[in-house]
Amino acid sequence: MKKIIHVHSDNKFIHDSERYANEFFDNEIMVLDSKNASNKEYHNKALFFEPNPGNLTKILAVANSADALVIYNLDFFKSQIVNRIDKGVKVIWRFFGTELYSRKPHLFLSTKSKPFFVSKIIKGSIKSIFRSFFPYEKSFYRAIKRSDAITCVFKEEYEYLTRHWNNLPRFIPLSLEHHRNYSNEIDFKLEYPKENIVIIGNSRAFYNNHLDSLELVEHSKSVRKLNIKVLFNYGAENKYTSAVREKAKLVKVELIDSFIDPNEFIGFYGPVAAFIINSYRQIALGNVFMALHKGVKVYLNSENPTYQWLKREGLYIFNMEALENDLETGQIYLAKSEIEHNLKGLKKLKEGKTKSEFIFQVRELLNE
Repeated sequence: MKKIIHVHSDNKFIHDSERYANEFFDNEIMVLDSKNASNKEYHNKALFFEPNPGNLTKILAVANSADALVIYNLDFFKSQIVNRIDKGVKVIWRFFGTELYSRKPHLFLSTKSKPFFVSKIIKGSIKSIFRSFFPYEKSFYRAIKRSDAITCVFKEEYEYLTRHWNNLPRFIPLSLEHHRNYSNEIDFKLEYPKENIVIIGNSRAFYNNHLDSLELVEHSKSVRKLNIKVLFNYGAENKYTSAVREKAKLVKVELIDSFIDPNEFIGFYGPVAAFIINSYRQIALGNVFMALHKGVKVYLNSENPTYQWLKREGLYIFNMEALENDLETGQIYLAKSEIEHNLKGLKKLKEGKTKSEFIFQVRELLNE
């Protein structure tokens, strides 16, 4: 049996370790945080260390007892762990997205979003070119080279990453079954027709390029007939979010600012007709899958690898150009036949990305 230690710093994603639960692995959880109310579920199930230099030696002593570390979100502190771990310990990087995408923001900002992040774009370019002069960057890219594998959901995203970043480790696709966000049984008896609710975005993050979506809505003929809401309940506040708030007020759409309990959020997309993610990168995959499970018409930017992946898998997914036309004609709903097609496609997709196949590839890596 191989011992795997899962290194987390975000309580929302600790459950992701469940993918590794099986007879071949002895799984332990390490949380880089102090014990608090938000991680109470794991107080007796995990080791807790505050992420400071004084604890690094203790953390390494524990980490070196493992056959493998799974690093969830490769930040600076975790990079230090990876760079100092014994050579015999395998390192699996659970890619979150922001680790790389935040380093080249110009690739993911629309024309309307870019003016709010000029300094961020310039700083990102400087660090990318002169990374050896920045300890954080140097440590991060060294940790990438040290990693033995990177896990993300689909190959289109990995191939996209390799076009913009060198020295990425081998790719292991994540399983889609047994995941809390979208592992429920496919329900072919959804309520129909849908209400005229349209959801824009998943957070305050600029990756959503909200302003473009809101402008499409503003200029559509059917805007007054729609109940449009913007998911805006987490993320940093800045000049960009202020501009989005002003635009939403002008267009007279609702901003959902308050926290939604996870148990409630499972049914959030039930009455929703359309969900819009105008991102050039993969984000909100959990939201996309929950929406598809509920028969929602999903609109993604055609630059987004998620759009390319789901289209390749045969699902009915629509781009922003289609949205502009659909808003004019009011065709923001999936037909019952289209919903059934997508549900069958989801079932097939999950069956093709099983937990057993994922475990097999991880075992292969650990046995090398």
